[in-house]
Amino acid sequence: MIREQTFLFEVRAMLYCRLLKKYVDGSVVILMISAMLFTWTYFMGDGETPEEQFFITSQWTVSEGESLWVIASSAANEMELTIEEALDWIKNENGLDNDAIYPGQSLAIPVEMKGVASK
Repeated sequence: MIREQTFLFEVRAMLYCRLLKKYVDGSVVILMISAMLFTWTYFMGDGETPEEQFFITSQWTVSEGESLWVIASSAANEMELTIEEALDWIKNENGLDNDAIYPGQSLAIPVEMKGVASK
């Protein structure tokens, strides 16, 4: 009895495959795969393309009484960035986890954008 059911299942599966092959050609399969890949990449990403800004850096030696906020403020004014953007850039570029810096420490700061025409 079980063998007969298995055999019937296999026969039905073969018939469905033949029917599918008859009505669906390769272009439909490619179209379906393309739609699935597009949907997957669209929903897996954040939906925005990152805008990378490339800066030429300069080394800044921290003096007594300077804070990371003051240094970022100075860089932000020169580079037309917000202070928060400059602060994040400096922290990422120098591997800083927080705002703590010390006198004599050397920091990379942005001074000029690469690949951007100047006025």
